[in-house]
Amino acid sequence: MTDVHVVGAGPAGSIAAMAATRQGHRVVVSEQHADAGSHATCSGLFSAEGLRSLSDFIDYRKLVVNRIKGADIHFADEVLSVRTKEPVAYVCDRHAFDAKLAENAESAGAKVVYNETVKGVFRADCVIGADGPGSFVARHFHFPPMGRYVCTMKAVMEYDVAAKTDRSIITMHLSQKRFPGFFGWMIPHANDLAEFGVGVALPGPAGAAWDHLLGMYGVRKPRRVASDIIPVEPRRRTSMQSGKLKVLLAGDAAGQVKATTGGGVIFGGNCAALAGKHAHSPRGYELEWRARFGPDLFLHRKLRDHLDSLQDHQLAGLARHLKRLRLDSYLSRHGSMDRPTRMIKPQMLSHVARALIGLE
Repeated sequence: MTDVHVVGAGPAGSIAAMAATRQGHRVVVSEQHADAGSHATCSGLFSAEGLRSLSDFIDYRKLVVNRIKGADIHFADEVLSVRTKEPVAYVCDRHAFDAKLAENAESAGAKVVYNETVKGVFRADCVIGADGPGSFVARHFHFPPMGRYVCTMKAVMEYDVAAKTDRSIITMHLSQKRFPGFFGWMIPHANDLAEFGVGVALPGPAGAAWDHLLGMYGVRKPRRVASDIIPVEPRRRTSMQSGKLKVLLAGDAAGQVKATTGGGVIFGGNCAALAGKHAHSPRGYELEWRARFGPDLFLHRKLRDHLDSLQDHQLAGLARHLKRLRLDSYLSRHGSMDRPTRMIKPQMLSHVARALIGLE
């Protein structure tokens, strides 16, 4: 007998499975691919704070390929630079990261079945859908759709990072003209490798943005490019109960993704842990994940909405204004990649006031 059926062995599914086994449930995970990790298409850049929040489920330290100590954020043609003394983020081997989580789920007692595509027959009365933005589970049970998505393209390729910039600094490019509704990026990896990527709000032309980014950096088109669709808003409802049947959605299937960057592993992973914890209490799951993470996801969405409303000259003006207020300095000391609610505190008001009178 199975108590919980998890659909999808990505990070959210594996974490949900581990959390459910810790509650004493018998768990089966269905994964449509032959393994976990080799089909991962998303970036492996995670905040240090976020990785620590998942430390009960994975030891990421052996998976790190680069340490990040800041970012150059291009607001059109104006650059806002953020620097930290200690690593604020890590670039991990994403394939190995996903595979290790699935391995840990099996070690915890979950049964992971590969090459199994779920088409409507579930193994338990409790189902956790962790099957991505195109979730079959969400469609099958008629969950409300997500209305906003971005299309991304990325590739890891040879690039002499050290000759051009600091290997510990990522670069982001905000431009409504070049990368409408999202941004372009360059993330240094190890051994003269870097990840280049772009995203545009659908139905925008991701291919044109991709060509522009490669031209900016003077790199050739790679033979292999990974593409993905990322939701940038949560579903209005992520759980349901009908008689004995209980269904919960977690991760990208639920839209638990930062709208600013498209990062879903940290929020999705933490919410998936709650899905496993509340596997037999859909209402408890809905209430707890929204109380704990809803405010931050809301702020990410509002920031994305504001950035999307600005033309390039307005983006440049925003960067100049932020620099006048020395917000680059504040972010270097108190910034949080995942939890913007933690930055809204008296120190921020004090910093702005001091900047306005020339003391910062």
